[in-house]
Amino acid sequence: MVLSAALYASAQDYNTEVQGFYQTYRNFSFQTGLSAFDIPDTKLNGGGFVLAQNLAPWFAMWTQLSFFGTVEQPNISLRIINNLEGFRFQTKQHGPFRFYVKTGLGFTNYGVDLAGSSGGTTKFSWAYGGGAQIWLGEHFGVDLDLSHVFMGLPGFDLPNQESWDSGLTYTTGLAIRF
Repeated sequence: MVLSAALYASAQDYNTEVQGFYQTYRNFSFQTGLSAFDIPDTKLNGGGFVLAQNLAPWFAMWTQLSFFGTVEQPNISLRIINNLEGFRFQTKQHGPFRFYVKTGLGFTNYGVDLAGSSGGTTKFSWAYGGGAQIWLGEHFGVDLDLSHVFMGLPGFDLPNQESWDSGLTYTTGLAIRF
């Protein structure tokens, strides 16, 4: 009986969050070693969504899908989609605020148009970060997030090509909790 009551009480802390967001990735670059195909530091803007399952007041598992759009130079074009899954450690909600740190692993998919040829590749990615949620009611809130993202870059087997990009993402989103 005590175990049943404890399980029921802990289940009250479970909830699901769905977030839609706008995201900026600072300082994306792709250095191939051939200047005609290099992409200098640029800012990527995009959006996406997060699904998070709060398993305890202090812990959640999440998945995030980011659509960064297209980066273009005269001889190369990259379409970038990033997917991460991970863990979030969070404070209990204090008033409208909940603060968190997170880490995740996943994949980045690149659609590549290179000198008239099209293809695609998928590379490993990981991230860590933190943020704050501001709950404006029991079921509706705003999420502010700053993360450091590492993305594997498409490989062309060139001797001086970068294999990783690292940048900060700033994310602002709306969340629904149920």
